[in-house]
Amino acid sequence: MEPRVLLFTGKGGVGKTTIAAATAIKAANLGYETLIMSTDPAHSLSDSFQKKIGPEPTQLNKNLYAMEVNVEHELKKHWEVIKNYLVLFFKSQGIDDIISEELAIFPGFDEFASLLNLLNFYENEKYDVIILDCAPTGQTLRLLSVPEVAKWYMNRLFGIERKVLKVVKPIVEPIVDVPLPTNEVLDKIQELYIKIGKVKEILEKDKSTVRLVMNPERMVIKESERAFTYLNLFGYKIDCVIVNKILPENVDKYFSEWYNIQNKYLREIRERFPVPIFEVKLRSKEVVGNLLHELANELYSGRDPTDVFYLEKPINILKRDDKIIMEINTPFTVKEEINLYKRGKELIIILGNWKRIVFLPESLALRDAVGARFKNGKLEIIFS
Repeated sequence: MEPRVLLFTGKGGVGKTTIAAATAIKAANLGYETLIMSTDPAHSLSDSFQKKIGPEPTQLNKNLYAMEVNVEHELKKHWEVIKNYLVLFFKSQGIDDIISEELAIFPGFDEFASLLNLLNFYENEKYDVIILDCAPTGQTLRLLSVPEVAKWYMNRLFGIERKVLKVVKPIVEPIVDVPLPTNEVLDKIQELYIKIGKVKEILEKDKSTVRLVMNPERMVIKESERAFTYLNLFGYKIDCVIVNKILPENVDKYFSEWYNIQNKYLREIRERFPVPIFEVKLRSKEVVGNLLHELANELYSGRDPTDVFYLEKPINILKRDDKIIMEINTPFTVKEEINLYKRGKELIIILGNWKRIVFLPESLALRDAVGARFKNGKLEIIFS
């Protein structure tokens, strides 16, 4: 049976690690073999559970395991062969040793290492539930864009056909200053390329969803709206929003104005976000260790935390008359924020600070993009 995959993210300081940890506890208490994995470089799972957690799954309680990804460990395991070749390549171009070492790690590999762990545990099917406690929003978006970025890099930087290389290497290598990759390097690149595709498939499954954690505050809501839109742009499903640290009704007079402000923002959240909303009260003390069990019971109010609370595909391809339309959920955005380009089989979508390169299926790659429009919170790209 395929594991249920849950990703938790949100603006720094909203309590996403606490919420992710409470969810893991609730799932484990219901009998699911549960693994919670921190992909945030500033790991805080150990602090939350108040137990030492290492780079391999550590059992915390019955059915509950946790790990904090160690990037150096992952680099040696997955990238060492390719890294050694790239260092040699850069040195051959007269680049300093230390700079060559830095250049040999492609952008986003620390995030990619986390996704390789997800793939490994997913395929082993040892766990029923895999929870990723992700970094703050911006880094999470970078994490989730890694499969496509890595695929682009692999195509551009390592697009040498093995058969061609095998023929030309003996002839070319003695007369050029550039060291050509060995079969071992090419094998490793091919292995990673295949894994990138598998990771993307896992994250796009109906049993893989993102949960946005926020506080009822203006800046947090705005960042969450942007994250909601960007996640849809990259094809990831959000099945709920969790509003954390809500002041209780019997709040001290000193906080009464803040309580009223929060209520105003809560109404906005309920009206604007088109997914189920879960609300969590601010506790009188820090929620760590055993207090996570209390929060876990309140958070989902008797519901199974592994349920998919909302399911709508963020990207759909529809046929209308003689045209094909790619429909993307883009709430919280306006026409002026989006730029579109088509280049061969690639559709390039630029939204704010983020760019997505969509590798189009043949049915669309052979057609011209003739227009785009907004309709009911969705971006429609029209192909002739």
